[in-house]
Amino acid sequence: MIETVIFDFGGVLLDLDFNRTFSELAAVTGVDFDPSLIHDQAFTTIYHNYEKGLITDEVLLWNIQRLSQRSQDPRLIVQAWNAMLLGWDAERFGMLEVLRQRYQLLLLSNTNHLHIQWVRRNLKVGHGITDFEERFFDKVYYSYEIHHRKPDASVYDYVTRDAGLNPATTLFIDDSPVNVEAARKCGWHAVLHDPHQQDITEAIDGYIMGCGA
Repeated sequence: MIETVIFDFGGVLLDLDFNRTFSELAAVTGVDFDPSLIHDQAFTTIYHNYEKGLITDEVLLWNIQRLSQRSQDPRLIVQAWNAMLLGWDAERFGMLEVLRQRYQLLLLSNTNHLHIQWVRRNLKVGHGITDFEERFFDKVYYSYEIHHRKPDASVYDYVTRDAGLNPATTLFIDDSPVNVEAARKCGWHAVLHDPHQQDITEAIDGYIMGCGA
């Protein structure tokens, strides 16, 4: 029986388009700022450290400015950085409220301070929600606050211990195969959600039933 459902954030609850950030950063910086940078070790280290809350917004922005071929207002870089965040299908809020009556709900996200600031503004202005974390979840784990990120085993161990989870009754939903496999290795039930093929509001009951709830 599933007792706890853990959601990833971006790509599962919040709609994303990474290519928008790559395109806008390229326009702002004058550099071919494309997905190949993900494989650049120096930039990957900066990005991962930012998601773990080990460096500040200012350090991240300075490193992007350092790559730039032109001097830019940091506010334009922040705008480009947040361009991947598309917003919400409001039906998901109702889904979370219903699920929370039946399960302990947690949120586990690789994210960063700039993105969460955008999320909170968007929820307030667009949906009148100022208590997102408290209204829909029993506990929220943002990588930049807990200093762990997926798919490192330490993040799953941290959440298991902190929330007092029984891995055998825990279901994790994520849109990254690597993150799903890492969760399974730590004993959680885990399913891969494809945001291009499935609507989470339609798929969630099937996920839970498939794990024997």
